[in-house]
Amino acid sequence: MNRQLQLFDARQLGREERLAVARRIADELSGQLGELVKLTVHDNRSTMVSFRRAAGSLQFRVHHMFLDAPAEVVRALGAFAGTASTARGVAARRREASRRIDQFVRARRDRIGAPRVGRLQPRGRVHDLAALFDRINTTEFGGAVVARIGWGAVRPGERRRTVKTGVYLHEARAIRIHPTLDRPEVPEFYVAAVVFHEMLHQVVPVHERNGRRVVHGAEFRRRERAYPDHQRSREWEKQNLRLLLSSPDR
Repeated sequence: MNRQLQLFDARQLGREERLAVARRIADELSGQLGELVKLTVHDNRSTMVSFRRAAGSLQFRVHHMFLDAPAEVVRALGAFAGTASTARGVAARRREASRRIDQFVRARRDRIGAPRVGRLQPRGRVHDLAALFDRINTTEFGGAVVARIGWGAVRPGERRRTVKTGVYLHEARAIRIHPTLDRPEVPEFYVAAVVFHEMLHQVVPVHERNGRRVVHGAEFRRRERAYPDHQRSREWEKQNLRLLLSSPDR
């Protein structure tokens, strides 16, 4: 039987009530898809919805905002997972389900908590991020950028296939730089270019166009290319990717 979900604010519920609502949504999805659905509710700040089939069930992971999703959004979740095949017309149905889910998430962005940043240490063994930040802020932004900056945590022996050299946390107004850059082999001009890139995210923030989030739009790319050491840094990165992927000795 297809039950309608009641509209409410899940943040007002206690643990047992949340569990009951999660079970009800799982039942809704099970009935829609004709298979066992297990639902895990999380507070992840990047991936709102994911699913996989394992151990004879469809295992959903959804952000807690979906606990008060209306019936049509729950149906979109089911359609998003149930159309994971090559059947004719599937792509269009999957796009429509994805559009409905994205629309729901955008309307509830206030539910996505600000990231926990903690204390940031800008002074590394080799590079001083605070000094670089202050210099770039003066020369490139006229002192307009207000943010904290520091090195990310070191994970000894970490093996990587990719590396995110820096991240700007908009809600916290904080910049975190990957510790693989804090070594003598990495030139200061390259670290500075990474810092500039993350600072630029505050000046040219993420925006929406045609329902999609644009992180590095035309204006962002134009200003990034205008940075004096941009091309030099890109070339150095291409030649030293193996170094950046390795773990610094600590």
